[in-house]
Amino acid sequence: MDAELQYRILFLLGEDNMAKRTIMLTRCLFQYNNVHCNRCERICPQQAIHNRIVDEARCDNCGLCTAVCPTGAILSGVDYDGCLARTKELCPQVLMCRKVDKKGMPCLGALNRRLLWSLAETNDLAIDTSRCQECNPAVFLWLDKEIAACNAVLERQGRKKITLVHVKAAQPAAKQVARRGFFRSLFQSTAQGVKDFTEEQIKRQYTFDGVFWLEKQQTTPNELFFGMEISDACNACGLCLSLCPEKALHFFENAGGKSVQFDARKCSACGLCSGNCPQQAMKLLPSWEKT
Repeated sequence: MDAELQYRILFLLGEDNMAKRTIMLTRCLFQYNNVHCNRCERICPQQAIHNRIVDEARCDNCGLCTAVCPTGAILSGVDYDGCLARTKELCPQVLMCRKVDKKGMPCLGALNRRLLWSLAETNDLAIDTSRCQECNPAVFLWLDKEIAACNAVLERQGRKKITLVHVKAAQPAAKQVARRGFFRSLFQSTAQGVKDFTEEQIKRQYTFDGVFWLEKQQTTPNELFFGMEISDACNACGLCLSLCPEKALHFFENAGGKSVQFDARKCSACGLCSGNCPQQAMKLLPSWEKT
């Protein structure tokens, strides 16, 4: 093997290049006053998160922490945006984990009801959770609840509900190599194997904020989304606008003056606005209602 290639592989295998599921403190809510969030710690079935530190030895990369994080503060080696985009390209749309499709998510635990809705709103959606109960019971229970909530809204709106399927894992086709080309194929496969091995060791890290995905899909909000009640005590001071990490609040001006308007699609229920409102004029609601 080429000495330079050997060096590159060893370098890429170095500890500093190993992807880890970590929490970006610059996005985490812990830095703000009057709000407390430990959703990632509460939901982790492996008890791998404590005081915003992820125990890599315990973490099984299920993605449940990503599903509940209100600010997209979870950093991982999974390109969830790419996985969802690929699902939208499938016909029909099918959500699968890597036990079924090597290009799928490592685990489907990062999904939540709003992400499911964004996929099922315009096109039929199926999901393969047939292996989840045996693989990770906590993920199975989470998905069962989130799918049921999304299906209830789809049914009320007269849309097709999410279908549960069992996709047979694809088996790699056996290649037949002619004897004359045996050694040529051997050299080529060795070189390709080294290339694949090298690429697999490149550990990229991604952040995923579901709100950005929903906005990009121009998703229509409904009762699956969070709501906000703003009382007449609001004096439009603007503090909530500056605090909101997802820009779910904005000013609206009319003849009566300036008022705060709420975008349910962007709200992640982080609580920064309601927790810090000087007039105590804001109240988060578990469900949004169109007015």
